[in-house]
Amino acid sequence: MTRAVLLFAREPAAAGGFGRRLAQLRWKRWLGEASEHTTDERTSAAAVFAGASVGVLVGEVTAIPEPVSQILELARGRVLPALGVRMEDLPPVHTLRELQRAGLPPAGETAGGSPQLAVLFDPAAMPADPAESLAAYAARIRGEAASRPADLGFRALVFEEPSDHPRPELVELLPRTARNLCDVGCSAGGAGAAWKGRAAGGRVIGIENDPRAARIAAGRLDRVLTADALNGLEALGREDARFDAFLFADILEHLEDPVRALCLAKRLAEPGARLVASVPNVGHLSMVRDLVAGRFDPVPAGLADAGHLRWFSRDFLREVLEEAGWRVEDLRSVAGAPAPDAEDFLGSLADWDGLDRQSLQTYQWIAVAVADAGSKV
Repeated sequence: MTRAVLLFAREPAAAGGFGRRLAQLRWKRWLGEASEHTTDERTSAAAVFAGASVGVLVGEVTAIPEPVSQILELARGRVLPALGVRMEDLPPVHTLRELQRAGLPPAGETAGGSPQLAVLFDPAAMPADPAESLAAYAARIRGEAASRPADLGFRALVFEEPSDHPRPELVELLPRTARNLCDVGCSAGGAGAAWKGRAAGGRVIGIENDPRAARIAAGRLDRVLTADALNGLEALGREDARFDAFLFADILEHLEDPVRALCLAKRLAEPGARLVASVPNVGHLSMVRDLVAGRFDPVPAGLADAGHLRWFSRDFLREVLEEAGWRVEDLRSVAGAPAPDAEDFLGSLADWDGLDRQSLQTYQWIAVAVADAGSKV
C-alpha cells in the first residue's frame, strides 16, 4: 500500500491565511491520500516518514502542481527538484479551469530544477535520522535536490505577482507636475519609482502591508509605511500630510472597505488632486464562462486571486469613487490577453439583448478621478 507524506515548509506570516490554505489544497488533491505536515523543530522526521513510500516537500505556496500519473514510479529511488513553469510562458489563460483545459505546454529540454519550489522524493533513498526534526530533514532534502537532475515529469506552475512592474499604463495617467504622490499598496515600489523618474522633483510616500515588499520599496521611494491601507492613510492623516496625486494600483479589491480607504485619501488630497485606480474586472469573459460552467477556483494571482475581498465592474468602480467624494473624469478598459476560445463563447451569446462585449473583453478597469474642493468625504 502506498503511503504518501506531504510536507509544507513554514512561510512568513505574510504568506499565510486563506491563500496558503488554498495552495495546500491544490497539492493535497494532486497527491491524493496523504498525511500533511508542516516543518518544525520539534516533530521527529523519522516518525512522520516511517513506512512512507513517497514524499513531497513544498516550499513555494504560489504554485500549482501538474497532474502526474504513477507518482510512486517517478519518485522511486530518487530526489527530484520541481521544474517551474511561469504563467507568462503559457498561452493566455486566466482561470484554473482554462489552465486545466489547455494543460501545461509540452515538456521541452531538461532544465535546472528548483528545490525551493518543491521536491518529490523516495524516503527510502533519503532516510531520516532518528533524532532529525522535520525542519532539519527538509533542509537536507533541499540540499540534496540542489545537486540532482530534474525530471520533466515533475513540473509546477508558478504564479508571479506583478509587484515590481513599473505599470506604465497607470504611471502615464498620473500628473508629471504633481509634487507629492501617495502610492497605496505600493508593493515593491516599481510604479512609484517609475513616476519619480518622470516627475522632476516628485516625492513618493508608499503604503505596503507586506514587510518584504515594503523593504524593497523603501530603497526606491522617499518613504514607505509598513501598514495596511487604512492604517497607513490614517497615520498620514494624523501627520497632516497632503498629496496632489494618488495611486491605487490593484489594491481596492483586496480591502474590506475600499470606500473608507478612498475617503481617507480624499481627506489628504489637495484641491484638484488626481487619483488613478486599477481593478480587475469581475465581468471578464473568463470569469463569466467559469461561473456559467459552475466553477470558481481562487488561485494565487490574477482575476481570481485568493486575496480578493471585493469585486468590481465598470459601474461599481465609478460608484465607489463617487461615494468617497471623488469626481471620475475617465474610466477606461484594458483588454489584456484574450481569453482562449473567446469568439466561440461570444458567438453563443450573440442574440442576448443584454450582452456587453466590452466588459467581457476587459481584463482591468482604470479610473482617473479628481478631488474637487468642497465635495463630500
